[in-house]
Amino acid sequence: MFFFQCKILRSMLYAAFGGAAVLLGSVVHAASVATIHIAVSRKAVGDGQCVVVTADALTSQNAPVPGLSVRAWVNGKPWCASERTLPSGVAHLLLPLPDVGRNAIIVHGGGVLSNTAAVQVKRRHFRIITNPRHLIGMEYETWFGPGYAQWGHEEAEPILGHYSSLDPRVLRQQTLWFNEIGINFVELDWTNNLTKPFPDAPARECIAANKVLFHLYAHMRQHPKIVFLMGPEHNYWLNHTTPYTGPWYKAQLNYVYSHFINNPKYRHLYLHYHGKPLLLLYLNGPRSSHPPKVHDPRFTIRYVGAWLQYTKENRYGVWSWYDQKATPTFYHGHAEALTVASGYPAINSPGNGLNNWLAPDAGGKNYGETYRTQWRVADHYRPHFLFLCQWNEFEPPDQYNVNLSNDMEPTLMSELGSHRPSGWGFCYMNLTRWEIQRYQRISH
Repeated sequence: MFFFQCKILRSMLYAAFGGAAVLLGSVVHAASVATIHIAVSRKAVGDGQCVVVTADALTSQNAPVPGLSVRAWVNGKPWCASERTLPSGVAHLLLPLPDVGRNAIIVHGGGVLSNTAAVQVKRRHFRIITNPRHLIGMEYETWFGPGYAQWGHEEAEPILGHYSSLDPRVLRQQTLWFNEIGINFVELDWTNNLTKPFPDAPARECIAANKVLFHLYAHMRQHPKIVFLMGPEHNYWLNHTTPYTGPWYKAQLNYVYSHFINNPKYRHLYLHYHGKPLLLLYLNGPRSSHPPKVHDPRFTIRYVGAWLQYTKENRYGVWSWYDQKATPTFYHGHAEALTVASGYPAINSPGNGLNNWLAPDAGGKNYGETYRTQWRVADHYRPHFLFLCQWNEFEPPDQYNVNLSNDMEPTLMSELGSHRPSGWGFCYMNLTRWEIQRYQRISH
């Protein structure tokens, strides 16, 4: 059923956005663009909801300008991905609007500015079910910026474009989406910060982005709780004989504890378990031995691996980042944690130099079938913590193409002939919202 819904949605989008393909060989000269006129689909929306901006580019002779790259600016700043005009000279830009109040929209293209269109954005209240016995968390990256994750090789382009995690509008929009689908907590990925003494450049960028996030959440009425996932020193841990901690690890953890977790301004934002802040420690991939013994009286510590159906690490209490088959971890006879993924790579590559996603036992999105199959396991076990893999990595080789991927953040859906890889639109966000609503009814 969902496969056909996706196909219908794609057809509707093609119809709404003009149908015809962009001519890839088109060359647009700035001097050929005389005017750009825009209109918006709605004059008022709730925060985080979308408007469609229709831009019509014409020459001085009122001829259409095809192949022109246009981008919206909202309240004086560029916002979301750019689009190219169709042979008709028309482009449609999809803009979620996270900021409450009057939003002034202008489109730039070929050195020409459009007229201004205004949209009033009102604050929404979200009905988020928070069952303390069945919490749902999203695996979430806030590492996009000039010095860490680099755009340009993503398997699909986010609707928000090549964004920065240092932009509070981006983090606010992503949070509004989390509220909309019913996320209870976000798992912030800090697993790649310890290749050099803390804080090196990637760590400083993560710190800066998390300062923006924590400040934002402190001033939002509704938002998920936060939990950190951290990695071993030198980003390396092989087995229980390999040291996990060291001076770099301790410096990072002490910084995060004092500046974020135990900061009086932010204490209420963090997720607690068994009376202490929950700290997740990544085991640097699939391992089959005992996890390290990291003791810290400030935290409730759990370890995170992958491919539990092969490694059997869940017998040691290890949780999972993702699995080919959703596999629960038990604690005192009850399912403590389980992860469902929209796609997954194989544990081994099919040959030298080949990506793990290309192995026969990898699982692509397959129009939502993989995700829905793993959700049925969650229905059965109803764990204390249900993790969703994942929102927004967009980074090769961990993501391969639109199907062989486990990202779920809304992306553009390219028109035929576009140079841009086609995406999945809102398919996986909407599917997640539907699954969470159904799951919460079962868990009550």
